[in-house]
This record gives sequence, structure tokens and C-alpha cells, in this order.
Amino acid sequence: MKKLTILFTTILLISACSQNTDEEASINQQPLVEYTWMKAGPNFTAENLANLIDMWNGMLDDMGCSLNGANILTPEVANEGYDFIWVHLWTSQTARDNCWNDWTGSSYQSDWDDAINGIMSYDLENVYLFKPKVGSTPRKENTSGSFVNTFYFCNFNEGYSEPDLMNYQKDLLSSQQFSDYWWHTLLEPMFEAENQSDFVWLDLWGSSEDKTEDLKIFQATDFPERVTEMFNCNPDANGISFNGTVIRS
Repeated sequence: MKKLTILFTTILLISACSQNTDEEASINQQPLVEYTWMKAGPNFTAENLANLIDMWNGMLDDMGCSLNGANILTPEVANEGYDFIWVHLWTSQTARDNCWNDWTGSSYQSDWDDAINGIMSYDLENVYLFKPKVGSTPRKENTSGSFVNTFYFCNFNEGYSEPDLMNYQKDLLSSQQFSDYWWHTLLEPMFEAENQSDFVWLDLWGSSEDKTEDLKIFQATDFPERVTEMFNCNPDANGISFNGTVIRS
């Protein structure tokens, strides 16, 4: 009996270790999105930015960094914290960590810092990593190289929780009313912050015109009333909007 107990315990331990390894591997293969706050310098111009983007892409190619793409987000309303945001679309946590480790303290970083001097600056105290959970996909692929998006930082009102959010998403998608290039995702923060939101909702459109038309359609439904009842989103119901440019695909 003692031998059987030891054998059974061993099997359980092996099974648990295997499960933990599988879960860790799954997490490491989860695509991530990272936002870095940027400030424009006195020599910031479209031409200088374009040259830096070319340099940056070449640098990432040399290092063998693995990304699904990268974007620049320019806020529709000026923000004191940043002038624009540099977005990395990492293929995984491992890919993200390897690239940052290779870059930090290397000649790539020093060359980059020299090249951007007077043009722009980055703030490593304001780098935010999220795990995206795609809630819908666009009916058509946006190949224009530009887009618009809006972030909503939301908390559940009393009496509401995750299942209500899931049901709302399901109903929103079943309506099939919105533009071909609209899609949305939920962003789970990979960091701790004061007054952290219960969830971050991100809408994306192919153009400002698509966004305007979709919001008109949205306002004509009962969805806004349901949102107000279930969620409290900051800084207000309009969210925080950006114009996006693809810089790596």
C-alpha cells in the first residue's frame, strides 16, 4: 500500500508539473501589445521621423526581433504626458523579453539615442504591456496603412461583472450593423497601477469616416443605455482617440 501511495503521488506531481509547463508555454506564446510614450523634440519633422522609422526597422531586423507589426498613435486631443505613442505588437512574451534584452545597453540603443537626439525622446517609465483578447475581427482587411482607434478604461457598476460584459459583446457582434473595417479587442494589463480598470476596451476603424458612421448607428440602438447601466468608463463616455499609422507589418 505504501508503494502504491508513493507511486500515485509521483504520478500526480508529474501531471501537475506537466500542466504548469503547458500553461507557461501557452502564456509565452500569447501575442502582446506594448505602448511606449514618446515626446517630440525641436527637430521633429515628418521627414526625420520617416528616416528614424527606417533605421528602427533595420535595427530590429538585425537583432532578429519577432513582431507581428508596429504602429504610431497620435492623439486627437493633446496630452501632457506624450506627443505620440510607439506601439509594439509582439508575437510573445519571450520575443518581447529577448528583443528588449538584446537592445538594452547595446550599441543599438546608443546609436538610437544619438539618432533621435533633438527629434524625439522615449520614456521607459511609461511603457505599458497588455495581453489582447480579440473580441471581433473586421469583415475586410485594412491594407491602407492607417486607422483610427479609441480606448475605454472601464469598471463594472455594482451588480455587474465579467459575464455581463461577455453577453454585451455577443449582442454587439450579432447586430452586424457596423463598418467592414471595425473590430474590437479587450486589453488585460500586464502591470499593476493605481485605480486600475476592470477592463480596457479598444475599438478600431479603417478611417474617421467609418468611425463617425458607426457611432451614429451605435447611438441609435439601446447599446449606449446598456453601457451606462453596466459600466463606468473613464475619462468619459467618448474614450481616448488616436490616429494610427502602421510602421512595421
